[in-house]
Amino acid sequence: MDINSQEYRNYLEGKSAVLAMLKNARESSTSKYWQEELSGFEYMLEAPPSIIKNLRHHCYHISGLHEYDYRAHHQHKKGKIEKWLRSLQAADKNNLLVSEHPALGGYGYDIGGAKYNGDTLSFYECLLAMDKSGVLAGVRENKNRNLVMEIGAGWGGLAYQFKKLFPNTTYAIVDLPLTMIFSITYLKAVFPNTKTLMIDGSRESVEKLNKTNLKEYDFIFIPHYVWKELKFARPDLIINRASFQEMKAAEVEDYVRKSKEWGVPVIYSMNRDRSPHNPEMTSVSRILGDSYKTEEIFVLDEEVKERSLLGRMKKKILGLLTGKKGLPSLYQHRHIVGRL
Repeated sequence: MDINSQEYRNYLEGKSAVLAMLKNARESSTSKYWQEELSGFEYMLEAPPSIIKNLRHHCYHISGLHEYDYRAHHQHKKGKIEKWLRSLQAADKNNLLVSEHPALGGYGYDIGGAKYNGDTLSFYECLLAMDKSGVLAGVRENKNRNLVMEIGAGWGGLAYQFKKLFPNTTYAIVDLPLTMIFSITYLKAVFPNTKTLMIDGSRESVEKLNKTNLKEYDFIFIPHYVWKELKFARPDLIINRASFQEMKAAEVEDYVRKSKEWGVPVIYSMNRDRSPHNPEMTSVSRILGDSYKTEEIFVLDEEVKERSLLGRMKKKILGLLTGKKGLPSLYQHRHIVGRL
């Protein structure tokens, strides 16, 4: 890849937007956890073409996955991923599987001629949870263009899968500006012909956004600190995957409270009640339940067994016998759908 490649030009466009977002930032309350995480990838603002060529290799800052673990000499370890894939496929009634895209250094174990990794399957599981709860039925049945918003989209992997499956969707991303250097660059690479809108965070840009017909766009990138200023037509669905758990409780309360006031009919969350790394969160599910009627979704039958009283007793006994206590329920990921 060189400086004249389309992928690198996408990065430069995203970088320019992110720098403007950072310049126009209002005071916001970011958790100490994420303040430390952001400092770890500031180098992405000065990335050469060689880094952008393998952008996916640097997404470990977001999801914790490392490309190294999926190299050829680790193929003997792919059994766990393949087992997870097959169990999810058995629960899939609507062909929702999307493999890892090869763009920008996409990686994974080769299974059936396509690549899969932990991120790929985690996003797949989220889609299955939304489908099982009936959320995706609403997306399919909407004769008009859907407006879906993801709060904290990370490097853009779930956005890619969702848009791939449901192209008649405007996908708005609200996120920390520096994180969007990943999602802007990635999504413009995997969807090269889409129309995008990047909000620089100035009050003028937000006022313009609120008057814009958002459904003319494919992707919209919005800095998190303007959340309270958003007044455009309400989204049909809000998604949060594993970022509420890393925020301060007050931040999540602001997101959920405004969603209710906005009239957003459905919120989907895949989060721990609290990340073990983040003492500034109380309980994601409790906060959601304060404003929405919530339902926990179990994608796989074994999850139901594990969460049952008998399942918890068996796990506790096994922990006592082996000395391994396992994760407390507070720290287990949960698929929760909230409806007004």
